[in-house]
Amino acid sequence: MSGNVQYELPQTPQERFSKTQWSVILRATQGTEGERKSAIEAVCKAYWMPLYAYLRGSGRTHEDAQDLVQDFFVRLMDGRLLASADPAKGRFRTLMLTTMRHLEQDTTRASQAQKRGGQACVFSLDMAAAEENWQAEAGLAISPELAYDRAWATAVLDRAALRLSEECRREGKEALFAEAFPRITGASVVDDLEIAAARLGLSKAAFKTAITRLRRRYAEAMRDEVASTVTTHEEVQDELRYLLSSFS
Repeated sequence: MSGNVQYELPQTPQERFSKTQWSVILRATQGTEGERKSAIEAVCKAYWMPLYAYLRGSGRTHEDAQDLVQDFFVRLMDGRLLASADPAKGRFRTLMLTTMRHLEQDTTRASQAQKRGGQACVFSLDMAAAEENWQAEAGLAISPELAYDRAWATAVLDRAALRLSEECRREGKEALFAEAFPRITGASVVDDLEIAAARLGLSKAAFKTAITRLRRRYAEAMRDEVASTVTTHEEVQDELRYLLSSFS
Protein backbone atom coordinates (compact mmCIF):
# COMPACT_ATOMS: atom_id res chain seq x y z
CA MET A 1 0.00 0.00 0.00
CA SER A 2 1.45 3.36 -0.98
CA GLY A 3 2.39 5.63 1.90
CA ASN A 4 2.64 8.90 -0.02
CA VAL A 5 -1.08 9.61 -0.01
CA GLN A 6 -2.04 13.16 0.94
CA TYR A 7 -5.51 13.96 2.26
CA GLU A 8 -7.44 16.83 3.76
CA LEU A 9 -8.80 14.67 6.55
CA PRO A 10 -12.35 15.36 7.72
CA GLN A 11 -13.21 16.02 11.33
CA THR A 12 -15.00 13.25 13.19
CA PRO A 13 -17.17 13.33 16.33
CA GLN A 14 -15.67 12.58 19.73
CA GLU A 15 -17.98 9.58 20.05
CA ARG A 16 -15.73 7.65 17.68
CA PHE A 17 -13.23 7.24 20.50
CA SER A 18 -15.59 5.09 22.56
CA LYS A 19 -14.36 1.84 20.98
CA THR A 20 -10.59 2.15 21.05
CA GLN A 21 -7.80 -0.34 21.45
CA TRP A 22 -7.50 0.95 25.01
CA SER A 23 -11.02 -0.30 25.69
CA VAL A 24 -10.01 -3.60 24.07
CA ILE A 25 -7.20 -3.91 26.59
CA LEU A 26 -9.61 -3.13 29.40
CA ARG A 27 -11.65 -6.14 28.29
CA ALA A 28 -8.45 -8.17 28.03
CA THR A 29 -7.49 -7.45 31.62
CA GLN A 30 -10.91 -7.40 33.31
CA GLY A 31 -13.33 -9.38 31.10
CA THR A 32 -14.38 -12.99 30.99
CA GLU A 33 -12.15 -15.61 29.40
CA GLY A 34 -14.05 -15.33 26.12
CA GLU A 35 -13.85 -11.53 26.17
CA ARG A 36 -10.13 -11.66 26.91
CA LYS A 37 -9.43 -14.00 24.02
CA SER A 38 -11.50 -11.91 21.61
CA ALA A 39 -9.80 -8.71 22.76
CA ILE A 40 -6.27 -10.06 22.50
CA GLU A 41 -7.02 -11.56 19.10
CA ALA A 42 -8.03 -8.08 17.87
CA VAL A 43 -4.77 -6.60 19.16
CA CYS A 44 -2.79 -9.51 17.74
CA LYS A 45 -4.17 -8.94 14.24
CA ALA A 46 -3.17 -5.28 14.37
CA TYR A 47 0.30 -5.59 15.91
CA TRP A 48 1.98 -8.92 15.37
CA MET A 49 3.55 -7.99 12.01
CA PRO A 50 4.90 -4.62 13.26
CA LEU A 51 6.36 -6.37 16.32
CA TYR A 52 7.92 -9.00 14.08
CA ALA A 53 9.44 -6.23 11.92
CA TYR A 54 10.90 -4.59 15.04
CA LEU A 55 12.47 -7.84 16.23
CA ARG A 56 13.98 -8.63 12.83
CA GLY A 57 15.27 -5.08 12.62
CA SER A 58 16.89 -5.60 16.03
CA GLY A 59 18.92 -8.48 14.60
CA ARG A 60 16.75 -11.40 15.70
CA THR A 61 16.60 -14.41 13.42
CA HIS A 62 13.34 -15.39 11.76
CA GLU A 63 12.88 -18.26 14.21
CA ASP A 64 13.75 -16.14 17.25
CA ALA A 65 11.42 -13.33 16.21
CA GLN A 66 8.63 -15.82 15.55
CA ASP A 67 9.03 -17.36 19.01
CA LEU A 68 9.06 -13.98 20.75
CA VAL A 69 5.97 -12.71 18.93
CA GLN A 70 4.07 -15.88 19.80
CA ASP A 71 5.24 -15.72 23.41
CA PHE A 72 4.21 -12.07 23.59
CA PHE A 73 0.59 -12.82 22.72
CA VAL A 74 0.43 -15.98 24.83
CA ARG A 75 1.51 -13.89 27.82
CA LEU A 76 -0.85 -11.12 26.80
CA MET A 77 -3.73 -13.57 27.16
CA ASP A 78 -3.47 -13.68 30.97
CA GLY A 79 -3.66 -9.87 31.18
CA ARG A 80 -0.53 -9.33 33.22
CA LEU A 81 1.60 -7.72 30.53
CA LEU A 82 -0.86 -4.85 30.13
CA ALA A 83 -2.40 -4.79 33.60
CA SER A 84 -0.83 -1.38 34.29
CA ALA A 85 -1.55 0.08 30.84
CA ASP A 86 -2.65 3.69 31.12
CA PRO A 87 -3.94 5.75 28.17
CA ALA A 88 -2.58 8.89 29.84
CA LYS A 89 0.97 7.60 29.51
CA GLY A 90 1.12 7.58 25.71
CA ARG A 91 -0.12 6.17 22.44
CA PHE A 92 -1.13 2.54 22.14
CA ARG A 93 1.43 2.01 19.38
CA THR A 94 4.20 3.03 21.77
CA LEU A 95 2.81 0.90 24.58
CA MET A 96 2.98 -2.25 22.48
CA LEU A 97 6.58 -1.63 21.48
CA THR A 98 7.62 -0.83 25.05
CA THR A 99 5.91 -3.98 26.31
CA MET A 100 7.76 -6.09 23.75
CA ARG A 101 11.06 -4.57 24.85
CA HIS A 102 10.30 -5.51 28.44
CA LEU A 103 9.52 -9.06 27.37
CA GLU A 104 12.83 -9.22 25.49
CA GLN A 105 14.69 -8.15 28.62
CA ASP A 106 12.82 -10.61 30.81
CA THR A 107 13.44 -13.56 28.54
CA THR A 108 17.10 -12.67 28.14
CA ARG A 109 17.61 -12.46 31.91
CA ALA A 110 15.77 -15.70 32.47
CA SER A 111 17.88 -17.55 29.86
CA GLN A 112 14.96 -19.84 29.31
CA ALA A 113 15.82 -23.51 29.08
CA GLN A 114 12.51 -24.10 27.35
CA LYS A 115 12.15 -22.79 23.82
CA ARG A 116 10.11 -19.60 23.69
CA GLY A 117 6.72 -20.27 22.23
CA GLY A 118 6.61 -23.65 23.90
CA GLN A 119 3.03 -22.85 24.71
CA ALA A 120 0.90 -23.16 21.61
CA CYS A 121 -0.06 -19.75 20.27
CA VAL A 122 -3.82 -19.37 20.22
CA PHE A 123 -3.76 -17.32 17.01
CA SER A 124 -2.79 -18.21 13.47
CA LEU A 125 0.18 -16.10 12.40
CA ASP A 126 1.39 -16.06 8.78
CA MET A 127 5.10 -15.93 9.55
CA ALA A 128 6.06 -16.58 5.93
CA ALA A 129 4.25 -13.41 4.89
CA ALA A 130 5.84 -11.48 7.76
CA GLU A 131 9.31 -12.58 6.67
CA GLU A 132 8.56 -11.71 3.04
CA ASN A 133 7.48 -8.21 4.09
CA TRP A 134 10.57 -7.84 6.24
CA GLN A 135 12.91 -8.90 3.42
CA ALA A 136 11.32 -6.28 1.16
CA GLU A 137 12.25 -3.61 3.72
CA ALA A 138 15.59 -5.05 4.85
CA GLY A 139 17.68 -3.10 2.34
CA LEU A 140 16.49 0.28 3.62
CA ALA A 141 18.94 0.38 6.55
CA ILE A 142 16.37 1.79 8.94
CA SER A 143 16.19 1.51 12.72
CA PRO A 144 14.16 -1.27 14.38
CA GLU A 145 11.80 1.39 15.72
CA LEU A 146 11.20 2.83 12.25
CA ALA A 147 10.69 -0.68 10.87
CA TYR A 148 7.99 -1.13 13.51
CA ASP A 149 6.33 2.20 12.64
CA ARG A 150 6.41 1.49 8.90
CA ALA A 151 4.85 -1.93 9.41
CA TRP A 152 2.20 -0.44 11.69
CA ALA A 153 1.41 2.33 9.21
CA THR A 154 1.13 -0.23 6.42
CA ALA A 155 -1.26 -2.28 8.54
CA VAL A 156 -3.42 0.82 9.16
CA LEU A 157 -3.58 1.57 5.44
CA ASP A 158 -4.35 -2.05 4.60
CA ARG A 159 -7.18 -2.26 7.14
CA ALA A 160 -8.64 1.01 5.85
CA ALA A 161 -8.43 -0.28 2.27
CA LEU A 162 -10.12 -3.53 3.27
CA ARG A 163 -12.91 -1.63 4.99
CA LEU A 164 -13.43 0.52 1.89
CA SER A 165 -13.36 -2.53 -0.38
CA GLU A 166 -16.01 -4.26 1.72
CA GLU A 167 -18.21 -1.15 1.68
CA CYS A 168 -18.00 -1.00 -2.11
CA ARG A 169 -18.78 -4.71 -2.39
CA ARG A 170 -21.91 -4.30 -0.26
CA GLU A 171 -22.99 -1.42 -2.49
CA GLY A 172 -22.33 -3.36 -5.69
CA LYS A 173 -19.43 -1.08 -6.63
CA GLU A 174 -16.58 -3.59 -6.88
CA ALA A 175 -15.73 -2.45 -10.41
CA LEU A 176 -15.56 1.17 -9.33
CA PHE A 177 -13.24 0.27 -6.46
CA ALA A 178 -10.96 -1.72 -8.79
CA GLU A 179 -10.67 1.20 -11.21
CA ALA A 180 -10.52 4.06 -8.70
CA PHE A 181 -8.49 2.79 -5.77
CA PRO A 182 -5.12 2.52 -7.59
CA ARG A 183 -5.55 6.17 -8.59
CA ILE A 184 -6.19 7.11 -4.96
CA THR A 185 -3.05 5.41 -3.67
CA GLY A 186 -0.79 6.51 -6.51
CA ALA A 187 -0.30 3.00 -7.88
CA SER A 188 0.59 2.67 -11.55
CA VAL A 189 -2.36 2.35 -13.94
CA VAL A 190 -2.35 1.45 -17.62
CA ASP A 191 -5.38 3.32 -18.93
CA ASP A 192 -6.22 7.00 -18.65
CA LEU A 193 -9.29 8.31 -16.88
CA GLU A 194 -11.48 8.43 -19.97
CA ILE A 195 -10.88 4.78 -20.89
CA ALA A 196 -11.41 3.60 -17.30
CA ALA A 197 -14.58 5.68 -17.04
CA ALA A 198 -15.94 4.14 -20.23
CA ARG A 199 -15.46 0.66 -18.79
CA LEU A 200 -17.64 1.72 -15.89
CA GLY A 201 -20.24 3.35 -18.12
CA LEU A 202 -19.43 6.78 -16.70
CA SER A 203 -18.33 10.07 -18.16
CA LYS A 204 -14.83 11.26 -17.34
CA ALA A 205 -16.26 13.97 -15.08
CA ALA A 206 -18.49 11.50 -13.23
CA PHE A 207 -15.56 9.13 -12.73
CA LYS A 208 -13.43 11.96 -11.30
CA THR A 209 -16.24 12.81 -8.89
CA ALA A 210 -16.48 9.15 -7.84
CA ILE A 211 -12.73 9.04 -7.19
CA THR A 212 -12.98 12.14 -5.01
CA ARG A 213 -15.76 10.59 -2.95
CA LEU A 214 -13.91 7.32 -2.60
CA ARG A 215 -10.76 9.19 -1.52
CA ARG A 216 -12.78 10.94 1.18
CA ARG A 217 -14.19 7.63 2.42
CA TYR A 218 -10.70 6.10 2.47
CA ALA A 219 -9.45 9.02 4.55
CA GLU A 220 -12.32 8.52 6.98
CA ALA A 221 -11.50 4.80 7.25
CA MET A 222 -7.85 5.63 7.94
CA ARG A 223 -8.90 8.13 10.56
CA ASP A 224 -11.13 5.57 12.28
CA GLU A 225 -8.27 3.06 12.40
CA VAL A 226 -5.90 5.58 13.98
CA ALA A 227 -8.60 6.87 16.33
CA SER A 228 -8.77 3.42 17.91
CA THR A 229 -5.19 3.81 19.16
CA VAL A 230 -5.38 7.24 20.84
CA THR A 231 -7.63 8.79 23.43
CA THR A 232 -8.35 12.31 22.21
CA HIS A 233 -9.62 13.88 19.01
CA GLU A 234 -6.60 16.17 18.83
CA GLU A 235 -4.12 13.28 18.74
CA VAL A 236 -5.53 11.70 15.58
CA GLN A 237 -4.17 14.21 13.06
CA ASP A 238 -0.71 14.19 14.65
CA GLU A 239 -0.63 10.39 14.67
CA LEU A 240 -1.72 10.15 11.05
CA ARG A 241 0.89 12.68 9.99
CA TYR A 242 3.61 10.86 11.92
CA LEU A 243 2.73 7.41 10.60
CA LEU A 244 2.51 8.54 6.98
CA SER A 245 5.84 10.33 7.38
CA SER A 246 7.46 6.99 8.27
CA PHE A 247 7.38 6.20 4.52
CA SER A 248 9.40 9.30 3.65
